Amino acid sequence: MDARELKEYILENNYVEQILDAIHCHHIKFHRDYWTCGNPDGDNTGAIVIYNTENLSCTNYTRRMIETDRATDIIDLVCFCEKLSFPEGLKFICQEVGISYYHDFESDIPESLKILKLVNEMSTEQTDEKEVPLKPIPIEILGYYKPYVNDLFYEDGISYSTQKEFQIGYDTETNRITIPIYSEIGDLVGVKGRLFQKEVDESECKYLYLEKCAKSKILFGLNKTLPYIKRLGVVYVVESEKGVMQLWSYGYKNAVSTGGKNISRHQLDMLIRLGVKIVFCFDKDVVLDDVIRISDKLPDGIPAYYMFDKDNQLTGEKESPSDNKDRWEYLLENNVYPLTDRM
Repeated sequence: MDARELKEYILENNYVEQILDAIHCHHIKFHRDYWTCGNPDGDNTGAIVIYNTENLSCTNYTRRMIETDRATDIIDLVCFCEKLSFPEGLKFICQEVGISYYHDFESDIPESLKILKLVNEMSTEQTDEKEVPLKPIPIEILGYYKPYVNDLFYEDGISYSTQKEFQIGYDTETNRITIPIYSEIGDLVGVKGRLFQKEVDESECKYLYLEKCAKSKILFGLNKTLPYIKRLGVVYVVESEKGVMQLWSYGYKNAVSTGGKNISRHQLDMLIRLGVKIVFCFDKDVVLDDVIRISDKLPDGIPAYYMFDKDNQLTGEKESPSDNKDRWEYLLENNVYPLTDRM
């Protein structure tokens, strides 16, 4: 679920007051440019202000809704009042306004307006990868694959128990290791296949989706790692699904993967709304300019860091910080820097 599109939908369909009522706010009043209301457990009838703008920004004058210092909106208010995680908050709102968590907002727009919207996004540099909408697929699909663990992943630092935890399998038709992809609320949304051979020729496709998935709308592993992220107050962001499973095997269960070094607006929004310290842990080939580009997209008040191999612990150009437990722990201890420090 895209938070920005959901807020536009709420505004266009006049659902603000319905949502405020659903979370038990009281004395809800519209003042043309904004709404005011009271906290469910408070006496101040004007403690909360929600602004009648595209972002539906929200200020709670008597409560601290989030741990970080970023600007807040109506989704943060829902999560705060109902004591929900960000994905749970989105799901709550979707149920309240009568749409699916996987609602395709593009399907509601006439073709002429879709073209206009695309032009506007291009002019403001807001485009992300254009993919099929994220949607759940039947869990029975996993029954097509053999539930086998494998030595290739084991030798790469992913224990057999971790492979079972993440439901790693094998597809006999394509000779690929299968990696189920789940959304943040736990629905199966895709299956990725890794060619089952150690050395892969450049002419061969090492990874491909056996069941297509909108990868820019997914943080792989979040459905499993969210409780650990919240408890520990930090999330490690790696490039590959393999990295999440390697770290899980080492005992670091608070990681997610973006599926590559390019981070979409949607993925960044999900990371920001976790409300914890963010540590970007990219592969060896990621240069400082790539890190700076991420830094420029972050709003003020976000505790964000990056792991930079200043001490040359990683040997290969494609090596990941998670490929070796000892090197991971060295980098974690010695080579993590605030994103504001551009070495």
